[in-house]
Amino acid sequence: MVVPSGLLDALAKVPDPRNPRGVRFRLATLLAVGVCALTSAGHNSLTAIAEWARRCDQDVLARLGCPLDPFAGRFKAPGERTLRDVFARVDPAILTAAGFTRLTTLQARPISATTPDGTVEREQRRVHRTAQHETKPAATTSYGLRRYGRCLRGAVRADGSRVFVLSAVRHHDALTAAP
Repeated sequence: MVVPSGLLDALAKVPDPRNPRGVRFRLATLLAVGVCALTSAGHNSLTAIAEWARRCDQDVLARLGCPLDPFAGRFKAPGERTLRDVFARVDPAILTAAGFTRLTTLQARPISATTPDGTVEREQRRVHRTAQHETKPAATTSYGLRRYGRCLRGAVRADGSRVFVLSAVRHHDALTAAP
């Protein structure tokens, strides 16, 4: 697990609601532990996040900013109780704003291919066109379509009829034809 650069800096902007006396872990460190456990391992509870932190390698805990225990010579992982107290006190709006600020710096510029008439080309068409240029299919190849249909549960029109969704996918290039 590699801690992304700038994550601790973005999370350091979240104000710490705790009393500064007796604080062992920085707030940014505890929030980064939560972010890394949620995104990399898919843990969705505070107990699972604490277990993930306890199983982390020492270099990961060092990169997250965990404190070093001078007697044991190891970096300490936060416990479940510490994580539970911090996540209960942090303002979710400020945490979300800090997270979105970090994500916007990671966001790649959108690719905007245009057609000869100046309209923006959709991704499916671009992939289809490049696939055709890379490999030309044999003339004897047959193309198939796969139909997918579903009835939307609970969706009823005013006249009492039910709502169905239907789509078709071409096998050779996975192009979706929407109705």
